[in-house]
Amino acid sequence: MGQSDWVLTTSAREDTLVLMVENLEFLIQQAAGQPEHPRGGLYKELLRSQTFLLCVDKPLKEGVESRVSRGSRDFAVWADRDPELGGVWVPVFPARDEVGEFVKARGLRPPKGKEFLWMEHRPGEVFSLLRGVRYFAGLRLYLDDSTQVAVPWTLVKSLSDGRVPEDGPERYELPVSRLVIPEGVRVSYDEVALGDGGAPGRLLRLPAAGKFAADDLRKLVRLNLGRHGVVWMACRHFLQVLRYTGGDAGRCVEDILRSFIGFEMFGEAEALCEWLARKGNEAFAWVCQAAIYGRTGRLSECAALCRRAAAKYPAERSFRVNGARALAALGRREEARQFARLGLEAVPDDAALTALLKDLEGKPGESR
Repeated sequence: MGQSDWVLTTSAREDTLVLMVENLEFLIQQAAGQPEHPRGGLYKELLRSQTFLLCVDKPLKEGVESRVSRGSRDFAVWADRDPELGGVWVPVFPARDEVGEFVKARGLRPPKGKEFLWMEHRPGEVFSLLRGVRYFAGLRLYLDDSTQVAVPWTLVKSLSDGRVPEDGPERYELPVSRLVIPEGVRVSYDEVALGDGGAPGRLLRLPAAGKFAADDLRKLVRLNLGRHGVVWMACRHFLQVLRYTGGDAGRCVEDILRSFIGFEMFGEAEALCEWLARKGNEAFAWVCQAAIYGRTGRLSECAALCRRAAAKYPAERSFRVNGARALAALGRREEARQFARLGLEAVPDDAALTALLKDLEGKPGESR
């Protein structure tokens, strides 16, 4: 080594890790206590800090103290289901001691033949792993039951790509044709920061529809009320209002599902799809579920579902389109072409399938 090189000793490294944990814990406390506070520093710290999960697995061998993730593997991770919206949130801990405190505070007991284990993950590694959890809505940075910070799917996606998420509220357009507020229902208005450095927007509330937390103002939907101007709603409150005002139960549920997808709340949407399929609306549920798998990068699951669905509902061409796209993205182009051709046999002259097949067969340098 040259004279300018240096070595980080074991004790110095441990001191550095302690400082990083303390800094991350401080940023979590700050975000939990001040939901409106900028979170860029928190997201940066998350990308450079090791994290811990509560897992359920076989007992460790004697003398082994922990499980350290070395990449993607199957493991059972503890998650909490949202009782209102159905998605699951995975607690993520900045230090291993907090995993034990979580188990103790809740009085948890592992299944027979299993035990609770804390699993350590290297910086930035946990985010891509968690995106494979079924119904994954997001993670909750956990210090204790009163100090938690939600990081929804959209932000976990950015972190899994190694990017610091934008700090302003996520803003969405109306995902359904309209929102009807019955005459005589009391509404109230407030101000909400839009995160663009400009004037605040008007926030619409329907107190009778339900309550939402200050943290929910980080995900907003825009409504144009015509002569009354533009207003904003917390996406979670918008969903509460859909339920409150929904007359036709079937239409209401479908609007909620479309809204979940429009708001990129894919874990909640996945859970609702499975519920719809069990209740007899399987074809519509599978159409939406295939789209969810495609948009969240779960291509193998998308292809498998579309094969199954196309066999059962041959007239629904979206299964052929989404399935072929998933197969092509997986590098299985000949399977994709064959899958699309079979779709055209069932639905001749379909414009979308014809265009897709032409694209699949028209790549230069590709054998047919």
